Formats: sequence, structure tokens, C-alpha cells
Amino acid sequence: MTFRERIRDYAPSPRDGEAKRWIYVPYDQLDHTRSLLAEADPRETVLAFVESREKASKRPYHRQKLAMLLSNQRHFALEMGTRGYAIAFHGGDGSFGEGLERLREKHGFSRLEVMRPAERELREDLAAARTRGLVIEERPNTLWLTRAEDFAAVFPSGPPYRMDAFYRHVRRASGVLMKGPKPIGGKYSFDAENREPYRGAPVAPRTPRFEPDAITQEVIDLVATRFPRAFGSLEGFAWPCSAADAEALWQHALAEGLPHFGPYEDALCEAEPDLFHTRVSPLVNLGRLPPQRILHDAVAAYEAGRVPLASAEGFVRQVTGWREFVRHVHEATDGFRTIEATGAPNHLAAREPLPATYWGEAPSGLRCLDVVTAHVHAHGWSHHITRLMVLANIANLLGVSPRELTDWFWVAYVDAYDWVVEPNVLGMGTFADGGTMTTKPYVSGAAYLKKMGDSCGRCRFDATGKDPTRPCPLTPLYWDFLRRNGETLRPVDRLTMPLAAMRKRTAAQHEHAASVRDRVLAVLRAGGELPAGVAVET
Repeated sequence: MTFRERIRDYAPSPRDGEAKRWIYVPYDQLDHTRSLLAEADPRETVLAFVESREKASKRPYHRQKLAMLLSNQRHFALEMGTRGYAIAFHGGDGSFGEGLERLREKHGFSRLEVMRPAERELREDLAAARTRGLVIEERPNTLWLTRAEDFAAVFPSGPPYRMDAFYRHVRRASGVLMKGPKPIGGKYSFDAENREPYRGAPVAPRTPRFEPDAITQEVIDLVATRFPRAFGSLEGFAWPCSAADAEALWQHALAEGLPHFGPYEDALCEAEPDLFHTRVSPLVNLGRLPPQRILHDAVAAYEAGRVPLASAEGFVRQVTGWREFVRHVHEATDGFRTIEATGAPNHLAAREPLPATYWGEAPSGLRCLDVVTAHVHAHGWSHHITRLMVLANIANLLGVSPRELTDWFWVAYVDAYDWVVEPNVLGMGTFADGGTMTTKPYVSGAAYLKKMGDSCGRCRFDATGKDPTRPCPLTPLYWDFLRRNGETLRPVDRLTMPLAAMRKRTAAQHEHAASVRDRVLAVLRAGGELPAGVAVET
């Protein structure tokens, strides 16, 4: 039986149009414990769901992203049907707002309620529907841990915004991992302790696989046929799509991932690309695992002695600190539109096209980059250090357009939505916002990747500097990045020492670094693979 046949079992009756409360459930509010559904009487409520092919076709989103989102939404609609709700479902070529208008025409309701959508794009879509006469009453989004008032209390004068200040405020206000007015363990962050490279022990857990059921397989087939421009592969799709799947992944994360998450959260490993990362971010961003739930469970695991403090704090910082922070920055800057009138901040004036390797079209020859992009192409996911210190770092060193890189991340990752991807890439990943939310560009040469990962030992390039016939180009690219952007970055306090070291380099060294960048860009622009001698001094 197809999804559409099954969902008809829960369709509203003809008298439900005005007789019942109507709630629109967006694709990223798939929760009944802390959303509007927590206080909605199923006997008196109709839930409206919309699938928009216009949204899915707007960008060549990763096939697994489309499949995961659509399958989770369909599973949730059926799950809510079994809980007693009437379900009004529409799927079509139009926007979400147009889909809701079609439901109004069919069922005759006069107004809808909705929690404030997280995505700016969806808020704009619904605003357009309001101008056409659709009455949509917005309620506060209770799937967040903090409010705009919390953010304003920390930054009453606006930017610059700093996550550390916000995180401390949230910890004090919530009491999470606090003992009275002081943080447990004597400090708010154990980030300095959480930077160990991974050398094979402890053994990393196997990432759980969730084999597609009939609903998910139907969605996979739909994505394969309807979205031929979509990025990535559907082969081996194994993301959680039901409430039971989400719960199973979270229990695995608590038991197998979190105990060792902290020390190795920044490590890179080809054989174990997930290491101890939990992969729960897509489910949190869809509402499947509300942040209140995972925060409570992580702290309880620490208090029970199952998770060490450094790991618990690192996870808490991701959930209560960074995730909440980037959402507030995005709203406060209207998706960075208040930073520059163009809506495309580009503080370092970077304009190079994104290399073809990011799209899976050609290997670059840089093993660290090629391994990560292949993994993203296959799964639509990789952990945060691969995103920041491989994908964003290398693009930044090359001078890739930050908007083009942002749009790629938006397309390529299953957990990427405008509120999270734009701050993460335009802010932290590329420094394109000029320091609105970060204190420096996060760039490095080969030394960092060699220390934290294991790709260098298998690469055609030598990251140690010992073999002059095949030096890694990332280190000269790093020095050239500092030279090209030195004046712009002069006010950045955290770059004082690197910039001073850059200025001590000889004219010949600067010329060589610039020539390496020219050679690398020439090869990558042509879709070629970098030869081993691309960074050799000529």
C-alpha cells in the first residue's frame, strides 16, 4: 500500500473544516512532545502537511537529504494519525504556501496555526501566502532552547556576536552542568582537552544502519525519478526515518558515541569517518529529537558516570551553545542581509569558482579533500572538523566564493538549512562576514591536517616537507592566503603572530607561494588533478 493510500485513512471529515483546530506542521517540526501538538487535543485537531516539489527543485539537494526529509515527514504524518489526529496532506508542484491554499480550498478551514518556522525561506513563503489571503497565526517555536530575548540580553548593542559569551549566559541561566554560580569542573569549556588525534583506540562504534521500509523505499524511488539534477548518491541509504529509528540512533549515540566523543571530536580518520560523532544533527534539525530531550539525556549520562565531563560538556556546547547561537545570528542579521546590502558578505573578496571535486566530478589530487568529498557524495554527511578544516579551509585558501561554497554545503548536507549553513559557512567557515560572529578565519596549512588526520600518509603529496619532489601545496597556499589578505586581517587580534611570521618571509618565498596558488587554480579550474610536483619551487 502506498503512502497516499495509507494517509487517506486519517483524512479529515467534511465537517472538520471549521469544527476543528488546524495546525500546519512544517518539515522541520516533526515532534509531538514539545511543539504545538503537545497541548493539542487529537480529537479536536487537524494536522496539515505539505510536500513542495518547488522547494525540492530549487537547488540540486543531495538525494539522501531529500529522501530523509520526505520519508521522516511521511512517517511522522502516519504516526500522528495513529495518535488520533486527522491528517490533511497535499503534495504538488507549488510552494508550501500554495499547498496550504489548496488544502483550504478542499477542506474549508478559515485559519491555520504554525510555530515560527526555523528557515527564513519558509517564513517568506508563508508571508507570500498571507498576502493572498491565507490566515496563518504564528506561535513561538518551542523546539528551541533559548529566545531572542536571551540573545539580546548578551548582545544589547548588536554585533560582534561571540558564541562563548552566549554559551556562558545559557549555562548560567539554565543551570546545565553548573554547581551554583560556577561551572562543574571549574570552567565552562573543555575544548582544549578535546583535540586528540585518533590512533585506532578506543575502537570506534559502527554507525547504525536503518534499512528502508516500504514508505522510505517509495520516497527513494520518487527522488530517483523526479529529481534528476539532485546531487549525491542514493545507494545504500540507511538514515533513520521513523520515530523508532530516531530513538534507536539516539540510544546508540548515548551508549557508544558520547563516552569518547570529547577527546576525539576534532580527529580525522579515513577508516572511521564518523568516529564518535553521533549523527543526530539531522534528526534534531527535523524536530525528531528535540534539543531539550538530548540535552537532558546527555547530562543524565554524565551524572550517572557513563559519560566523562569533557565529553558531556563538548556535546552540551554543540547543542546549547553553537546551534542556538547560529540560529540567533541568522535571525538578528536577517540571513546576513543586514551586513551588506547585496546579501552576500564577502569580506575577503574571494571570487574563485568551487573546484569540481566538491561536486564529485573530478578528484583534486589532495587526498584529504577527495576522501571527504567522496564521503559527502555517498552519504550527505561528515562531521564538523571535516567541514571546517578540510572543505571550508581549502576553499578559503584558494579564495573560493563564499556564497558558492555556502550554497554547496546547503545542497550537500542532510542537516543543512539556511539558519545553520549560512552562519557556519559565511561566518566561521570563510570569515566572509568580517568577524560578525567569529574572531578569526579558521585556516591552516598541511601541519594541522597531518596532526589530526591520517590522509597525509596515503597522499601523493608530502606534508612533512622532507621530500622536495612532492611538497604539499596547502602550506604555501596558507602563506599566500595571509599575504593576500594581510591588510584586511590586520585588525584581527588572534592573527597577530601568524601575520608577523608571514611578514618575515622573503620576497622569493612570497613569490613561490603565489605561483603555487596560480598553478593549483589553473589545474582545478580545468577540472584536472593536481600533479605531485605542483608545489615544487621552479
